[in-house]
Amino acid sequence: YEFTFAGESCFQYGLMIYDIDGHSQSDVAFGNTADVIETRTLNRIQPIHFGVNYHDSPLEFQLVFGAEDYLDRYELENIAYWLTGHQQYQWLSIDQPDLDRVQFRCLITELTPISIGWLPIAFEANVLCDCPYAYGYPFDKQYTISGETSILFRNESSVREYLKPSISFVPSSGTTSLSIVNKNDGDREFLLEGIPSSSKVAINNNNGIIQEENYGYNLYDGFNLNFFRLVHGDNNLVVNGNGCLTISGRFLYNVGA
Repeated sequence: YEFTFAGESCFQYGLMIYDIDGHSQSDVAFGNTADVIETRTLNRIQPIHFGVNYHDSPLEFQLVFGAEDYLDRYELENIAYWLTGHQQYQWLSIDQPDLDRVQFRCLITELTPISIGWLPIAFEANVLCDCPYAYGYPFDKQYTISGETSILFRNESSVREYLKPSISFVPSSGTTSLSIVNKNDGDREFLLEGIPSSSKVAINNNNGIIQEENYGYNLYDGFNLNFFRLVHGDNNLVVNGNGCLTISGRFLYNVGA
């Protein structure tokens, strides 16, 4: 199979994913290992349960790949430069039938050559992801809002955690507020009031950041502090406002590796 890392295909280096000489893609546990947070006391049988954290450890796995012919030191040098030394997480895509819809946001933390008869022909790479899950490819859905508008948004993620996509809102003339009520999340409301005219509002719900991109207005004073989020499956949204609303992001998939 082909894989792409940091925007470059392994085919550019004459490489492909395969098993060789006892080195193979080993089975790994899913990334969302449960860390149960609770306290057990002497005077009761059941624990005092506070919750479960599934994000302590990111997904980590081995990737084995190589060439059809032996590699010289110049080729090893180029491959190492391509895969290692990055300061930010990079996107990894594996062209495998059951992984073609996802990408991993990761770093190669260790790269070990594999030799046959003292001659290098393959590599074993340690892949460390930024979270326990794989990402879907970016989605960008635009809606024209006029007064009260109903939207059915399906969160296709295969995780139980909330998805927190980004929102962009360009209000129509005279519109000063945006309200989004999620009927599938206990009628939870995202409310932003006091939006100036001729504004373009960008909300990063995952990082908790609201920006007015045209003039730099401070919009936090009119915010009810409920950042927008989506539950798994169907989300029936009731939107109040006038303008163009864009919901964008990536779905999360618990696929292991």
